Amino acid sequence: MSRRILQSALALLLPAAAAAQPKRKSIPLALAFINFIGKDAEEIAGQDVAALLALFDRVENMKTALKQIPTCQVLFLYAHLEPDGTIRGTKWSVRDMVLLSKASIVVIASPNSGESIMKAAAAPGPKSANIVFTLNRRGTAFPTFFRKLFERMRDGEQMMLAWVQLAPQGVPSTDAPETIMLAEGGALVFPK
Repeated sequence: MSRRILQSALALLLPAAAAAQPKRKSIPLALAFINFIGKDAEEIAGQDVAALLALFDRVENMKTALKQIPTCQVLFLYAHLEPDGTIRGTKWSVRDMVLLSKASIVVIASPNSGESIMKAAAAPGPKSANIVFTLNRRGTAFPTFFRKLFERMRDGEQMMLAWVQLAPQGVPSTDAPETIMLAEGGALVFPK
């Protein structure tokens, strides 16, 4: 689905939010959302799409997971991880998603257990992307955090530095989601 169609649909659904968003330079990359969970994840996926849509040049919003994973630089997945770390309903691991999408950043945006996350993190496969696992979204803290993170990266700040500025390590906060990041892709910065 094109960015313009998604923006138009969002403007109809959330006219005040669309009008309030400042017109800034977009990130010249592709962002994709894939929902392996289905109806139960539509609300949180909608929050994330609304928060991030205007930031990127190209956005693909998959209501349900397809057999073909889109090529993108940033991938948000809504998936339950099995106890062995694979994505429920598939034979794929999170690392398979990195390989199939060619993404530099993969965010498992739905909450999962620490045990499943540890299994997923230990799975074999490419270690070429920064992978974020979610333990607790903390409501709107999740989309707000990623919007601020990506805005900082768009403005030239590298991902790890922006991350620790927004969510200092070892400091309890309700302003940031509870996540685990595997920084295997390194010090990423969005191109200008």
